[in-house]
Amino acid sequence: MIVNGWRIYFINRLFGKQRRDLQAEVRQLKKKLSFEEYQSHATVKLYAAIMVAIKEKIPLDPFASYFALFGLLKKYSRVKKMGLPDRYRLFFRTLQTPEHKAIFILWLGYPRKQGDKNDCYKAFTKMVQRGEFPESLNALLLNSDQD
Repeated sequence: MIVNGWRIYFINRLFGKQRRDLQAEVRQLKKKLSFEEYQSHATVKLYAAIMVAIKEKIPLDPFASYFALFGLLKKYSRVKKMGLPDRYRLFFRTLQTPEHKAIFILWLGYPRKQGDKNDCYKAFTKMVQRGEFPESLNALLLNSDQD
């Protein structure tokens, strides 16, 4: 998918799987719920908010300061609020070369209380420290799906 000149990719084993699982759940809900129940279901709203963030909000200005992370995570960004329920964070990385403008959607985190061992920022930091996200554009492309 290309939006505002940015090609959007999903990291296969993390966000790609999360997205496919959510999409399948939303499809099942559509089959079994009434239209009103479907429209108001939390999972349906979550999936819609994620897709709006990916297709509309991030590609407007992926380097915007409100997406920025700091310290060890300064190469990465995240979406918080912007339609997502308060407990969710959508992590991504943006790379731009003269030939390629790419946004890699990495992982949907579920924060708990700040300081909790399950806090999504701590979990994401550990993923980065373990090298779960390649550094180079080519390596990221090899680990990604494009929609």
